[in-house]
Amino acid sequence: MPKESVAVVLGGGGLAGIGWTTGALAALEECGTLRLAAVDQVIGTSAGAAVAAVVLQAGSAGVEYDRVRKTRRNDELVPAVALADVLPDVLAIHDSDEPLAVKAARLAELSRQRSGTDPARRRAAIAGRVAADTWPDGRFGITAVRADGSRTVFTRDSGVGLVDALTASCAVPGLWPVARVNGVDHLDGGTFSLTNADLAAAADRVVVLQPMPDPPAYTTAEHRAVLDRAVVVEPSERSRAGFGADPFDPDVRGIAAVLGYEDGLAAAPAVAALVENGLTGKH
Repeated sequence: MPKESVAVVLGGGGLAGIGWTTGALAALEECGTLRLAAVDQVIGTSAGAAVAAVVLQAGSAGVEYDRVRKTRRNDELVPAVALADVLPDVLAIHDSDEPLAVKAARLAELSRQRSGTDPARRRAAIAGRVAADTWPDGRFGITAVRADGSRTVFTRDSGVGLVDALTASCAVPGLWPVARVNGVDHLDGGTFSLTNADLAAAADRVVVLQPMPDPPAYTTAEHRAVLDRAVVVEPSERSRAGFGADPFDPDVRGIAAVLGYEDGLAAAPAVAALVENGLTGKH
């Protein structure tokens, strides 16, 4: 009987999401439950893409976890605009009844007007997270949203460098500048879905690490169908409290990594049951 395919979906969530996902993957790896380098497909969105790139390049989540958890304050670039100052404008766009294309265009314009960060400096910060501007392998997809509202999935075969793909995927509307790739402006891959879990629909078994919940208004039937049969690992109440009010605060990444490790340990039996027996559940 052919081996059933396993996909791992890593969602967005700022620096808190980067830390939490790194910790959760390290715990699952340490338990012998899940190793990112051994699965058939990896879908990364925003923070999830950043973590996947580093872990796949290193071949191990444990190495990155050991680095991240020991550093409370780190050298991550701090946004020039406070999240609290720009969030009301972002939410107002999302709450409107306008089509996705109009919302995306408005969010892109908001980023141009409010982010205040030099795009080259932002790209350099993203480049500093990875060992090289080289795709780890062909199983890895990075999501982003074009300024016309359509979704892009960058892969090794897209003709786009890893750093440019990650910069686009992490271009949080209003907070960071839009990322221009091949002459097209892109927004964060989590703009309309923090997981883009529907991209794993072809996989037999799916594990979703979701630092923050998907906005219900944008959850499609295809997306829900994947989540309903997946093991979805989410932060515990303790972890959510530990993230604080601003998931983009550089101080939160190391704390979130430790909390993610705890949540990964708690989820390990359910993930093992899925990988080995096809059972599903939420943790």
